[in-house]
Amino acid sequence: MTLPDAEVAPEVVIEGVSKTFAGPVGPIEAVAPVSLRFAAGQTTALVGPSGCGKSTLLRLVAGLEPPSTGTISIGGQTPDAVRARAGLSMAFQDPSLLPWRSLRGNIALALKLARKRADPAAVDRLIALVGLAGFEGARPAELSGGMRQRAAIARCLVTEPRLLLLDEPFGAVDEMTRARLNRELPALWQARGATALLVTHSVREAVLLSDRVLVFSARPAEVVADIAVAFSHPRAPDLVRTNRFLDLCDQVSEALSRGETARRLVAE
Repeated sequence: MTLPDAEVAPEVVIEGVSKTFAGPVGPIEAVAPVSLRFAAGQTTALVGPSGCGKSTLLRLVAGLEPPSTGTISIGGQTPDAVRARAGLSMAFQDPSLLPWRSLRGNIALALKLARKRADPAAVDRLIALVGLAGFEGARPAELSGGMRQRAAIARCLVTEPRLLLLDEPFGAVDEMTRARLNRELPALWQARGATALLVTHSVREAVLLSDRVLVFSARPAEVVADIAVAFSHPRAPDLVRTNRFLDLCDQVSEALSRGETARRLVAE
């Protein structure tokens, strides 16, 4: 049976896209012209120096910023059209929870805004999965920064989007919780075959979670390496101790160094 468009993981196609912002002393080029194709159902990690334009690229794909040049297609549709029918979801670095709603209410609101059926059981399952069982009725002010970030991740996943955009989603949580979320959360979108783009500063996380790692230079973002990650899913916890995993981490780290060096030489 062929699934309706809303149920099919989309391919994301970026053609000649750049982004320039107005700055106090002139234009600031955040993303240099780039053409990329993200395969349907794959998880791609975007890594690069802070401020290089990774998050900007994610916002362009989400339709939250218009590109200065070029086009973006998500399953043959514009980002605005996909977002309008709740075909994508994005987890930001800032949790942005509504302070007057409970934890459960913030997550359930995502279903309402997406015009999907209320599912209290699914909301509570996600709350438990991100380690917040017992805090369902708590307001954001009663939660730590890491707890609020976990709530934002649950809110992003509850609508079961076919395109998932994750901007440093685990950056505010402690190392033990981050390791657990790395193990357990990817199965939620991988089981549905969703397409996912993940911005992270962790080389280890990028290799562990993704099928492909794109390494960007310092701003304006240009791709300096495109590295395939050929491990099958789900990934065993001991994978991180294997030579193949460590070799891939080394490749990503070396590409990051090359990108920073190239940009520094151009600036000089």
